[in-house]
Amino acid sequence: QAALLILGFPAMTGLKKVGISLLGLLRMLPQLSIVGAFSGSALVIKVAPLLGLAPKPLQQEVFAAYAKFIRLPLLHPIVSTFSLSAQNVMLALALTHLVAVALLLFPAGSQPAKVAGLWVMVAMAGAEYCTRAADVAPPMTPEEFKWQAQVLGTISHIFLFLCGAYCVARTSSLGLASAILGRKTKNTEGSPEKKGVTVSKDSKTTAKKQDKTEIGDSKADTQKEASRKRATTPPAKAKKTK
Repeated sequence: QAALLILGFPAMTGLKKVGISLLGLLRMLPQLSIVGAFSGSALVIKVAPLLGLAPKPLQQEVFAAYAKFIRLPLLHPIVSTFSLSAQNVMLALALTHLVAVALLLFPAGSQPAKVAGLWVMVAMAGAEYCTRAADVAPPMTPEEFKWQAQVLGTISHIFLFLCGAYCVARTSSLGLASAILGRKTKNTEGSPEKKGVTVSKDSKTTAKKQDKTEIGDSKADTQKEASRKRATTPPAKAKKTK
């Protein structure tokens, strides 16, 4: 039993470390889910078709879907007021998605996460409204699997909406920029060149202090020797006056 306990202790310690790591990843799950979904949506579904980098069927389906979206009752007044085309709307959505991703990734603090979370909630509510009102499935979906794809799209919209709400209410951004800068400063502080400079500076200051102490000690010794001589020397005899 003692051997089993000795062998099982490292295993329990390892499991505890794994559990702590998984707990940290779960706390970052809302931010990471938003970053993955929104960066993919911005680059694959919007930027690639706009630049002509997507396959032709995907490009045609995306353009047709957004042409339906801008004619919906809630979006048509806004789009017509600013004279936006479907491509303009796609570009604006891609930029705002990437800004939300950057706010969740790079700065630290709760305010960037709140701004990004609010945009995620608005975007997911709008995506669900547009896909349901225009009866559109995700691109490149076969017709026989259209309703299943729409159900999966609704589930993903709800999940990302909840992730955005969590970012607004209870979490902060990942702060990659501050983490990277903090590591760089630690590396520069711990570099051997700086250590050598500090060591040489410390040795110089100690040598100076030792010289000053020796000079002070020698002065004190001379003063003591002079006072001792004065004390031992007898006073001069006074001359007799006639």
